[in-house]
Amino acid sequence: MTVHLVNLLEPWVLLRLVAGVVAAVLLGRAALVALRVLLHFDLQSANEGQLALERHVELSSTFVRVGTVVQVLALVFTVLASDRLSHGIRGAMCAYGVFHANEWGFPALYATFGVALFAGIVAQVYAFDRRLPRPDLVRPLSILTLALAPLATIDLGLTTRFLLELDLSVVASCCSVQLDRATAGNVTFASGPRVASAIAAQVAVVLAAAAALWAARRPRAPRVTLAGALSIVAFPVAIAAVVLEVAPYAFELPDHICPFCLLHADVFGLGYFLFGAIFLATTWGGGAALVALLARRLPHVDAGIFEGFARGRMRREAWAWGFALLCALAPIARYTWINQGASLFP
Repeated sequence: MTVHLVNLLEPWVLLRLVAGVVAAVLLGRAALVALRVLLHFDLQSANEGQLALERHVELSSTFVRVGTVVQVLALVFTVLASDRLSHGIRGAMCAYGVFHANEWGFPALYATFGVALFAGIVAQVYAFDRRLPRPDLVRPLSILTLALAPLATIDLGLTTRFLLELDLSVVASCCSVQLDRATAGNVTFASGPRVASAIAAQVAVVLAAAAALWAARRPRAPRVTLAGALSIVAFPVAIAAVVLEVAPYAFELPDHICPFCLLHADVFGLGYFLFGAIFLATTWGGGAALVALLARRLPHVDAGIFEGFARGRMRREAWAWGFALLCALAPIARYTWINQGASLFP
């Protein structure tokens, strides 16, 4: 293992690592309170120790919310750092070449994304808990926080290893070598999964958005749970469709299926809007579904509190999926218009 401390001189690398440390510290501090809650919290008690613990729980919720924001920013910084470093690594045309430059690149990216998504969903439960007159969800939230903190630490470890072991003097493989050639040489992959993923994504996204609007009209736990579940199901097929169908139309190259190139200015940074909308839709939908499942354990709570929260989240989910669909269709519609209805794929 060779550590390149000189990489810390790269501003985006340093910013990513600082964000990871801040997120891990905040979520770790919240986890300590969560552990105390599971050991000592008693909603029926009113002694001085209980009141002090309740104040700590309120502070802990702030740590989680801020930590979630920082973790999401860390995801953005991970991609931005890799994209910026691609200009200094020979052969790396985009962030793909940087992530592919050592064995820790893609595991670090997947870990950061997974923790950011999980943290976003947990933050939705915290947002609902703030509306409740009593801390009825304090124990489920403590369990979720205890699960979140070590994941953030693992993510920080993987990302640190990826960035500090990254040799900026190597010659990397660009996406055109690893992805485009594989796609061009595999007719089944290029045609079969591409068509299937495009159809599946359209169906899944439309169903998720329609279910969210349906749940928003009358927010009941089963409806909200269904809409959130459909949103989670739509997430992977939407990502697949973006890579296999939208990216080639954006670049007007049938074999170019790199998701990282969608972040570049030549396609107006379409990837930021598209992936951001998919992320938000899944976070709001998944968070609302988790709240709906937990709210069933609170029969004494005013139903209007849950309905108001769920209605807002369902509307946001629907709007996010609608925006993602429009972003995905834009390059396809543009290419079709310019080429008078001709398809990009033979």
